Amino acid sequence: MPAAPPSERRFELPGVSLAAAEWGPPNGVPVLAAHGWLDNAGSFDLLAPLLQGMRFVALDLAGHGFSDSRSADASYNIWQDVGDLLEVADQLGWERFNLLGHSRGAAISMLLAAAFPERVDKLVLLEGGVPIVGNAEDAPAALAQALRDRRSLSRKSGRVFADRDTAIGERADGFSKVSPEAAAILARRSLRAVPGGYQWHADQRLKGGSEIRLTTEQAAAFVRHVRAPVLMLLAEQSPFAGLALYEDMISRFAEIEVVRLPGGHHFHLEGAEVEIAERIRRFYGVP
Repeated sequence: MPAAPPSERRFELPGVSLAAAEWGPPNGVPVLAAHGWLDNAGSFDLLAPLLQGMRFVALDLAGHGFSDSRSADASYNIWQDVGDLLEVADQLGWERFNLLGHSRGAAISMLLAAAFPERVDKLVLLEGGVPIVGNAEDAPAALAQALRDRRSLSRKSGRVFADRDTAIGERADGFSKVSPEAAAILARRSLRAVPGGYQWHADQRLKGGSEIRLTTEQAAAFVRHVRAPVLMLLAEQSPFAGLALYEDMISRFAEIEVVRLPGGHHFHLEGAEVEIAERIRRFYGVP
C-alpha cells in the first residue's frame, strides 16, 4: 500500500512565509528537517514515510520550493535559516524537538543544536553537519565578492528550459549530480511552468558567496557546544570523505555515531532510504 502523501502547511515568519510538508501523527516524535542547497522539502519524500511514529516536518527553506524568497535587502547566510527553524519550532509548540538535516541543512541543524542545546533532543546529520569555513585573512575579499555576487544575481531569474524532461535532465547532471528519478522528485516542488517553458525555482542569490564565513575555530566552538547525541550518516562516495576538516570536527562532538553507507551525496533519495530510516528509528528509539 503506497504511503500517504504529506500534508502541506505554511509558517508566517517575520519577513518571509515558509512552506512545509508534514508526515506522521500529531503526537509522534517531533522531527524538524532541513534540506540541502537548491533542493527542497521533497528531498525527504522517500525517507519520511518510512519513519513511522514520528511527526516529521520538512521545510522548504527560504528561497526554495514553495517558500518565499527573502526580501530584496536581505541575504542568505545560514544563521538566518537557524533563526527560521527556531521560529517554526516555536509555532509548532515544540519546546524540545529533534533535528534532521541534509548537506547545507545539516550544517544549519548543527548550528541550531549548538546555539540552543536546551531545545534539541537528538541530531541526525545526513551528508553534512559542518558549515563551509573561511580564513580570517580572506574575510575582506570574501565580503567584497559576496556583495558583487548579490548585486549581479539579484537581476537574474534562472534559465528557462523548453520542456520538463530537459529541465529534469539538467538538474540530474547539475552542480550536485542526482539520478533522474531523484531530480523528478525535487521537480515536484521547484520546477515551474513559465512563459517559454519551465524554470527551476530558487532565489538566484542563493548561488552567491557568503558575506562572512565562520573560521575553523568558530565552527569548532559550535561543534563543542552540541549537547544532543548525534547520528552522522555519510555516503561512501561523499564529497566530504577524507577531508581533514571533517575528520577533525567529527572528533569534537561530545557524543557522535558515524556510519558510512553506499551511495552518493543524495543517498537518501537514491536507494539507501530504507537503511537510513532503520538507523534513524533506532537512534530516536522509535520501533
